[in-house]
Amino acid sequence: MPAMRGGFVACLGDHGGRLERAAERLRWHRGSGMRYRKQGLEIAALCDPGDGPTVDCTSGSLVLVHGGAADPLAVLQSGSSRFASLHWDGAVLRATRDPMGLAPLFYRVAKGAVWLASEVHALLGIEPDAPHLSALTARAGFAPIDEETGWAGIRRVLPGCTLEIDGELRIKTLRYWDPARRLGTFGGDRADAVGELRERFRSAVARCYAPGSAVVLSGGQDSAAVAAGIPATADKPYLVHVEFAPLPRTQETRYAQAVASALDVPLHCVPGELGPWDIEAELDVHCVPYSWLPFGIDEPVQSHLRASGVRVALDGHDGDGVLGPSGGAWGKLLLGLEIERLIALSRSYGIRRAVHGLLSDLAPPGLRRGRYARRPTYMESVATYFLGDLSTRIRAQDIDRWSWPSQRWKVRQVHPLLPAAVISFEHKEIEAARHGIDLRHPFADRELVDFMISLPCAAKADPVRAKSLMMEALGSDLPDSIRERPKSDYMEVVGQRVDAASCLETIRSSRMRLPDVDYDRLFERGDAAPEEIPLFLLVNLARVHEFARRAR
Repeated sequence: MPAMRGGFVACLGDHGGRLERAAERLRWHRGSGMRYRKQGLEIAALCDPGDGPTVDCTSGSLVLVHGGAADPLAVLQSGSSRFASLHWDGAVLRATRDPMGLAPLFYRVAKGAVWLASEVHALLGIEPDAPHLSALTARAGFAPIDEETGWAGIRRVLPGCTLEIDGELRIKTLRYWDPARRLGTFGGDRADAVGELRERFRSAVARCYAPGSAVVLSGGQDSAAVAAGIPATADKPYLVHVEFAPLPRTQETRYAQAVASALDVPLHCVPGELGPWDIEAELDVHCVPYSWLPFGIDEPVQSHLRASGVRVALDGHDGDGVLGPSGGAWGKLLLGLEIERLIALSRSYGIRRAVHGLLSDLAPPGLRRGRYARRPTYMESVATYFLGDLSTRIRAQDIDRWSWPSQRWKVRQVHPLLPAAVISFEHKEIEAARHGIDLRHPFADRELVDFMISLPCAAKADPVRAKSLMMEALGSDLPDSIRERPKSDYMEVVGQRVDAASCLETIRSSRMRLPDVDYDRLFERGDAAPEEIPLFLLVNLARVHEFARRAR
């Protein structure tokens, strides 16, 4: 297996000779073995020449940074790099992750010691392992307990947070990055936002790009923008695209090829995975039940890059979240008396659409009739398969439910930057690491994210076109077909790979019963009309039941 970014296991307290065995369980990160010790803290590190971890224990303290230089904590917290760090002064151990959670960091309290590691695998077996059933249920219902991994007692340090551990092993979590505090603080207008977005995005791509890098080119606008944003002075990227030839409705090869042609770079096409979803193989890789749909893209493209000798790849992951999903914008603009912006939008999309948007944002669902009558949201459909407080929590966390426009706008801008959403970067890091790929995400660049969340509604919003700001800023760099293309839906791939009846059988045969799942309703509906159960919910439920069975 190729080397990948290093890794580490640390123990504060008596490890009883178990530190080396824990380090041996690091599966996806490799490097030169190093040991460090300082006043009760011991570290077994696998050091990679590029990303470390780097360690400085020359003074009275010890600093470990995975992903960058061994800088002071304040420097790391204000910077733009991805990192996981430990800062130990002999009295308090501070464990920190970057704001978007690009570098994983997990911990476990066991037998009078606190363990920290860059992979969950290293923390297994320190004491008897068991599934955390309540956390698994919450994750299946899209209302996760952010700190919990699904293993009882094994938690994650949250993105944008510092975990403080004192000599008595008391633990406190402090958030140093709060995107809500920056919401709407930008002082310019839309034209200013367009110009600054262009510069910040190009800088983000430049920070991620390295000689010989690949770009995972889906054919969508986000990955196309990444490819087009590569500095003109850099060498040409290696463009790779996953296609599903048997499923014509998913075909995006012509869009990817348009980008490749514009850059005068060959496009390497890789067949996507269309075989049945293998839950056991997935759990073997991740060791944690992440919430995601098996689109059949990651494994083929990363296997191809590894075989091609590519070590660094950029993608357009979470452009949707960082750019900010729409919702409540019509009403927010009206309430903010942004009349000039409303007039411009009405001219672009028609007065009828503007009036409909305003009514939808301002009229509570109970007042609507006919074609505008309220329909259940996706999360409301999910909540019907759960009981008690969890069902209530699922509904409360529904970002699609109606609320007053100013509140809805705020929730939908901030939510994609919270731990529950950015955990997808942790999942992608582990997926890529096992193939020896350093996967980088320009849309997760700290300076870009800080800027995007600072934009007020009048500068950022387009209630009809979610990415209009990016297209205004970067569209001239993209082929015409990319600028005007609709967003693709890969649920046809998921539908071919995932069988609803098989998911229900996995749940039944696991012999696990999770708290707050309404099994009577689930099996009754599944026996009568399994296609009516939200497919993503079935995927999540099958995954966590299989995880719980294996963990038990």
